[in-house]
Amino acid sequence: MVTFFLDLHSAKVYWDLSNPAKRLYIDDIKQIRTGLDARNYREEHDIPENLENLWFTIIFTNPEQSKNKPIKTLHLIAPNKATFELWTNTLEGISRYRIGLMAGLAGSQSETVLKAHWGREISRRVLEPGEESLDRNAIENLCQSLHINCSKNMLRAQITKADTERTGRLNFSQFKDFLQRLRDRKDIREIFRSVAADPVQGLTLDEFLHFLCEVQCENVEGARNYWCSTFESFVRNSKQRLETRNSPDARMDLDAFSAFLISPKNSVYPIRYSSPKFDRPLNEYFISSSHNTYLLGRQVVGESSTEAYITALQNGCRCVEIDCWDGADGRPTVSHGHTMTKSVLFADCISVINRYAFQGSEYPLILSLEVHCSPIQQLAMVEIMKETFGDKLLLQPLLTNCPILPSPDDLKHRILIKVKTADEEELSASSHAHTNGRKRSSSSPFVRPTLPESSNISMPFSQTSHSVDAGSLPSWTVGRRSLTTTSTSSTSEDSDVGQLLTSTRKEKRRQKSRITRELAELGVYSRGYKFHSFNSPESKRFNHVYSFAEKAFERLCGDPENKVLLEAHNKSFITRVYPSKFRVRSSNFDPNIFWRRGVQMVAMNWQTYDVGMQLNQAMFASGTDQTGYVLKPDSLRTSPSPRYLALSCDSKPKVDRKLVTFTVDIISAQQLPRLQGMGPDDSINPYVEIELFCADDKRKGLAFGEGGVDTSARNGMSGIGQPHRRRTRIEQQNGYNPVFNDQFKLSLETKYPDLVFVRWVVRNSPDGRSFGGNNSVQLATFTAKLSSLSQGYRYLPLYDASGDQYLFSTLFCKITKSDPVPAQRAGFEGWRGDQKGIIRQLRHTLSKRTSPTEKDREKDCDRDREKSKDATRKPECNLRNQGSSSTDSSSYTIPSL
Repeated sequence: MVTFFLDLHSAKVYWDLSNPAKRLYIDDIKQIRTGLDARNYREEHDIPENLENLWFTIIFTNPEQSKNKPIKTLHLIAPNKATFELWTNTLEGISRYRIGLMAGLAGSQSETVLKAHWGREISRRVLEPGEESLDRNAIENLCQSLHINCSKNMLRAQITKADTERTGRLNFSQFKDFLQRLRDRKDIREIFRSVAADPVQGLTLDEFLHFLCEVQCENVEGARNYWCSTFESFVRNSKQRLETRNSPDARMDLDAFSAFLISPKNSVYPIRYSSPKFDRPLNEYFISSSHNTYLLGRQVVGESSTEAYITALQNGCRCVEIDCWDGADGRPTVSHGHTMTKSVLFADCISVINRYAFQGSEYPLILSLEVHCSPIQQLAMVEIMKETFGDKLLLQPLLTNCPILPSPDDLKHRILIKVKTADEEELSASSHAHTNGRKRSSSSPFVRPTLPESSNISMPFSQTSHSVDAGSLPSWTVGRRSLTTTSTSSTSEDSDVGQLLTSTRKEKRRQKSRITRELAELGVYSRGYKFHSFNSPESKRFNHVYSFAEKAFERLCGDPENKVLLEAHNKSFITRVYPSKFRVRSSNFDPNIFWRRGVQMVAMNWQTYDVGMQLNQAMFASGTDQTGYVLKPDSLRTSPSPRYLALSCDSKPKVDRKLVTFTVDIISAQQLPRLQGMGPDDSINPYVEIELFCADDKRKGLAFGEGGVDTSARNGMSGIGQPHRRRTRIEQQNGYNPVFNDQFKLSLETKYPDLVFVRWVVRNSPDGRSFGGNNSVQLATFTAKLSSLSQGYRYLPLYDASGDQYLFSTLFCKITKSDPVPAQRAGFEGWRGDQKGIIRQLRHTLSKRTSPTEKDREKDCDRDREKSKDATRKPECNLRNQGSSSTDSSSYTIPSL
């Protein structure tokens, strides 16, 4: 039995005073799982079922002991039900309380909230009877615990101003004044004055609606009742609620206006007023997809865990991967084959997926099976999935005689299996078993996609050699090059690229599939085939899926004719791309490389929060995009005509470029985090970088910007893998409320305006003078799809290196966008020439005036840019093993509190 202690003052749980590793902070707890939600862990540790009501699992992070290792677990068994409820309720209650305290400091002047902060600190001190005041050191400690990371000089100056009695201590009234001074936001005050005719009296409803319409670019007329209700709600909660509650001329004061700006009502993403509509076929959507979902870390020595599925599903992932192998006891397992990764039972993964499948999204979930099991264990897999999923599992087509995929709306709360096909002879024998689907009526609301003229596409279960009309589809003949690739993940990840054949080359004999008929039949709408050519019979089946390793896909696109055929294919059929086996640390590629080709399933290593994963998160972050399905741009959905495909590459018309322009005012930051390793006296000297990502190939003159300092590549190139980058000045010794007031005007000429992303990176300059270099520390990031960003004044959420959002650290910006317009070559070239001339003149002037010290700083910038390029090119995720288990998953019995 292990004794556990709860320290309320430091908000931590520990079970060995002599070992700092044997503790966890309540602020780091992500979830507490009990009952059914923790059953797989209990069974994994062979704990009897009668202890299920006493078992609970704490899911937490520990950045100090696990670099880039996002998830740890602690399994506990209470001695009785009362102790179980005491611990679980207390931990959850303290967590909610602390979040409330911090939220109160960030956006409220509630007397109750301030007293709670004050009382907590008073209770920790040994004071004289009747004395209720804190000295300077106590105030400084309190500020540090509340993430008020100002310099000591700034804190002491504000304490001195609040200490009107010159006692060196603050009572509660003075403490309130002290916090008010710290929280004073001159930037918000200026905005308020600019929109209120009488700032003293407050903002009227008409002025508030005008601000929303003209500055925030909200649809006020279309949702007037919603915004009027919002105004009334914030007015009621303001200091003046008693006087203005029922007044027809109620006004919003500065506090209420500030609270509105930081509230979800003013989110950086547009508000969704109606239910989403997903009535297009599956192939017309980008689908949030995961690669090696079961891994918590690296591909070679990481650990498999059901926890990874929970995280992905709760965050809206709609295609997860399961790598299946024979288990020693006849039970299939999930692991990364031929590596040192640990395994987990297939049944446990399916059980967890069943419970969490639709928590993050109600739209269809696709299980991508990579099968290495024997026929006997494949049958076991089929039985496990059928028994566990029940009616959720799709076993037959929704409609017969319909050669197009159903829509996400048609497949709500359904689970689809993506699996490699079995031998055609076996499938042909069972094809008639799937004819009992309902017929599609002429009144069906389903919207058909644009199909090639006179198409007669084969059905998924009919015989290949007879069901395809050779003249029904355009003859998609692969170009001059012939590529040979091998599997990248274990032995052969689902339907990897095979031999690419030219039209004049005899097709080689294909390898016999190892997939059993019973398992292959589960691939109703997503049946995997090894790619041979775009002219092969299976390439015309509406339910086929091709899977490519990233390098094989890039080689295929290296031939202009193949690239055209591939893009045409992806407008009607589903393709999946996954990371290379050489990414041993589970790093990610730039997903824009594949989205621009129309790939629906761009599978990412979700366990690694690098730049690639941040772009992927941004793609599926806004409004309806959070469902895991994003409608592809029209240019990537409209099927090309046979006439277009018949043209040579040189004869095909070029895609028109669009000019994308927008402005970002980086105004200020709030409560920036103090990272591990920083001492209590180390100051935070923040600055902000803004990066512009696009899906175009690298070239000069692609992107331009004004404002701040340009820290892009010196060769002037920008595009895939090389973003345009600019930065603000350094705000010295202020991590609490630094003010930057830098405006950035950014322009981009692109073929893909829907695939433009903006990334903000908050960095710390340790010496307060130099930028970049080896000593520059990344504090936080935020990435967004430009088309998804709301305009006006918005608070941007900030995320740590593992992808967890800081609860109270934000970046305050103003965003202004223009609709993409056709790039006018003459006008834009002239503008670009002017910009180049200005830049050349500035460089010439600066080269004459640069001092040796400034040159040294410029070298630091160069080193930092090279470091950033390397990180973008091949970002890594380092794992530190904790004993024999990288998850540090332990099981204890705990006593009463």
